[in-house]
Amino acid sequence: MVATTGSHIQARTLLVVADNADTQAVILEHAKAQGHSVISASTPALGLATFDMTQPDIVITDLFLPEQDGIMLVKQIHERRPACPVLLLTDAGRAESTMAGLRAGALDYVEQPIHQDAFAQVLNRAIHSLPASVDDAPGVERLEYVLVMGPDPGYVESTVTWLIQGTAMGLMEARQLHLRAALQELVMNAVEHGCLELRYHDKIEAMAKDQYDDLIRQRRQESRFRDRRVTIRAIYDKQRRVLTYLIADEGKGFNWKARAASRQDICPTGDASGRGIFLAQSFFPDIAYNDRGNEVILTVPLA
Repeated sequence: MVATTGSHIQARTLLVVADNADTQAVILEHAKAQGHSVISASTPALGLATFDMTQPDIVITDLFLPEQDGIMLVKQIHERRPACPVLLLTDAGRAESTMAGLRAGALDYVEQPIHQDAFAQVLNRAIHSLPASVDDAPGVERLEYVLVMGPDPGYVESTVTWLIQGTAMGLMEARQLHLRAALQELVMNAVEHGCLELRYHDKIEAMAKDQYDDLIRQRRQESRFRDRRVTIRAIYDKQRRVLTYLIADEGKGFNWKARAASRQDICPTGDASGRGIFLAQSFFPDIAYNDRGNEVILTVPLA
């Protein structure tokens, strides 16, 4: 999402959710003058779908009163990506609704009709609030994050998104996509196959019967599974130019040596880890495991 223009200003992607053509035109004109790109959506539902597909840097949304669909959109975006700044488009005399939007997770607001100077100030505050890459922090040699999540597949996508936003924004976009796919598979394996000990054919059978959510809910309620956790350590080594992810679960582990011996199989059957391992190794051949097989180490060169 981030590029560098010739004047060394970082170009950002803005998602504008508004049904007013004049509002969209003003924002588009100002954003393009600053080197930013704009994606538009006319309804909150379309805005949320566009947000999930495009992963913009900043969201600018109308409140869509009186139904307050815009406030619900703010909440949904904040749940998905808390670090994504959301700016409200408000009208004079709407203090109560504006306050509700800010409490829902919005960073700031700008009144309509939009005046470019006021909008520029609000947008600059949003840009400055964005997480900076460790490359932008002089003197920092190494950065580490530790994330702990419960055995719920529903949180995997948002966790991976946070990891990409927090640690890998300096990678080329294609490399980010590969990393996202690999992390998605490996973290899901840690949850399903590791913590919940979900076998491959049980998952496929449940999905075929539209009973996957029920199966996960049942597993998470069992005493032997409910307290298990997945721990993810992300290490950004600025000096060595290496990004490392260690993903550990509290399951029994698996025979990774046998899996490594058959790594040429396109999609090994028999357990839930086969597809994830094959996909991750296709993008990042240096994947390694601990002896028990309940921790995977993914190394990504930054050069």
